[in-house]
Amino acid sequence: ESIRTVMLHQEWSTLGLLFGMMVIVGELSHTGIFEWLAVRLLVQSKGSFNRLMVLLCLLTAVASAFLDNVTTMLLLAPVTIDMCGILGVDPRPYLISEVILSNIGGTATLIGDPPNIIIGASFSEVGFLDFIINIMPCIFIFAVPASLGVLLWVYKPYMTMKEMPALDIEKLKKTYPVYDEPRLLIAGTSTFFLIVLFFLHPVHHKDTAWLALITAFLTISFTNPHDVQDVLRNHVEWDTLLFFAGLFVLVEVCAAMGLLEAIGGALASVIKAQEESQQLPIAITLILWVSAIASAFLDNIPYTATMIPVVRILADELPETLPIKTLAWTLSFGACLGGNGTLLGASANIVTAGIASNRGYNISFMNFLYPGMLAMIVTTAIANLYMLVVYVWI
Repeated sequence: ESIRTVMLHQEWSTLGLLFGMMVIVGELSHTGIFEWLAVRLLVQSKGSFNRLMVLLCLLTAVASAFLDNVTTMLLLAPVTIDMCGILGVDPRPYLISEVILSNIGGTATLIGDPPNIIIGASFSEVGFLDFIINIMPCIFIFAVPASLGVLLWVYKPYMTMKEMPALDIEKLKKTYPVYDEPRLLIAGTSTFFLIVLFFLHPVHHKDTAWLALITAFLTISFTNPHDVQDVLRNHVEWDTLLFFAGLFVLVEVCAAMGLLEAIGGALASVIKAQEESQQLPIAITLILWVSAIASAFLDNIPYTATMIPVVRILADELPETLPIKTLAWTLSFGACLGGNGTLLGASANIVTAGIASNRGYNISFMNFLYPGMLAMIVTTAIANLYMLVVYVWI
């Protein structure tokens, strides 16, 4: 019975998506494409570490809006580590900055971050275009530039510690070519179609995990059909998957004890006790900050799933003062941006730490805490102000 309970506690769609993407990214990594991309990014940086950081972070934020942020980090983390290897610098500040921007960029669309997928599936009132109209402007006009400023300030000593070495670009291009073009053609084509299917999620409503798993098995059946055990041994990061499995059980235990329901119940009682004119601004501020802080320390996927009924009850009981769409945007901002608070806050953080550790770079809880918590506080404050201006004061 207890084993059955543990199995029911798993977020199988998250684990399936991770497994499928690890296999596909593993196949791509054996073609030389990541090193090739790293050299192209270095050319664009024109000898400036700051410019390189901004380029990487903007690329991550935009990619995370249209893929999900876990997929984006699985694709970009190897590029970043290879690029820092060429430069002879520590990749951790770049990886931490990228994952923070991936969580912020992922907030902008329905498919960018797992909490948004849950919100979109739970509330028929909100769709793909609603996210782009209501959330994307705040993210890309205000939150991304502000967080980039914070990260450049945090890592300023690191960026100015040494000059970027003069690189022989032609030699680098010869040293890091694409060396397995047939495999790249197969894995690249399947990745392209998978990204298109992710993007069309609002049309077909198929679980992203199934799409990733089917694409992964189709890819290895063409690229590596006789050595599947090599793929499972070298491409799949089992320690990361096991960590997620344990984390899901831990959060479900907290839910079973009533911790998450107690948070939701306390929120609802405080909001209902206010005067009618004050209910919406207080609901926005409370749900946003409680969601951000809770998501920083518990994974934001189970937290969002627990808050959905609370938001629905609030909107049903006070339909005149608390529109369901406004509460949905508030929950989305809080849960997604709160994922930056600590290393445990979002799936993308843990995945990135796993990739870095496999390549010999350990991202500890404390490494992540200072830049992550600072970015979370700044972006949550911006989202709070934006929500009040757009939905209350105007």
